[in-house]
Amino acid sequence: MNDADPKRRFAPRPRRAAARSHDRENLVEELKAIRRRVQMVSGTSRDSFHDGSDAYDVASMVIIWLAALFERPEFVPYLTAVTREERLAISTTRNIAAHTGYRSMNDDLFWAAVTQRVPEILDRLIDEAAGAEDF
Repeated sequence: MNDADPKRRFAPRPRRAAARSHDRENLVEELKAIRRRVQMVSGTSRDSFHDGSDAYDVASMVIIWLAALFERPEFVPYLTAVTREERLAISTTRNIAAHTGYRSMNDDLFWAAVTQRVPEILDRLIDEAAGAEDF
């Protein structure tokens, strides 16, 4: 077989061991990455925020990624700064974005969530996870 052989190109490779994937520092880095995406969305206008726009897609990933953090048991001790209602809202929005589709999304509420509520939540989570260090 040579490298041009399709069977060889798509052969599974062994997984790499993740370095520090479950520690507090990694969580803070993930939260900061989400915050950078929120800033990208906030840098656009509400008028340009609609199904099919880049900002809309990034906002969807913000919610999906944030909701996924709450599903990782190793991060639960560092995520207590979020209320039950906020977790439910994030989870519900994620379910709409990931499963139901954008047609079910209220764009005004989605915009407000990603540009106003999520930054507040991220600040609290980063402070909690980092031990209130300045980030």
